[in-house]
Amino acid sequence: MSILENIQNSTAVRNYRQGYLVWLGAHKAAFELAQGGFEKLVNSREELVEDLVQKGAAMEETVQSNVNSFFGRS
Repeated sequence: MSILENIQNSTAVRNYRQGYLVWLGAHKAAFELAQGGFEKLVNSREELVEDLVQKGAAMEETVQSNVNSFFGRS
C-alpha cells in the first residue's frame, strides 16, 4: 500500500470527509427549506394581499369608530 493510499484510508481523512459532507448536506437542506417557503409565498401572494387588505380595512373601521365615539360623532 502506498503512502497516498494510507493517507486516503486513514480515520482522520474519513472523519474529515464525513464532517464536510454533513456540512454540505445541512446547507443543501437549509436552501431547500428556504426555497420551498419562498415558492409557497409566491404562489399564495394574491391570498396574502387580500388577507392583508381585509385586516387593514377592519383596523381602519375600528379606528374610525373609536375616533368618532371620542369626538361624539355618530
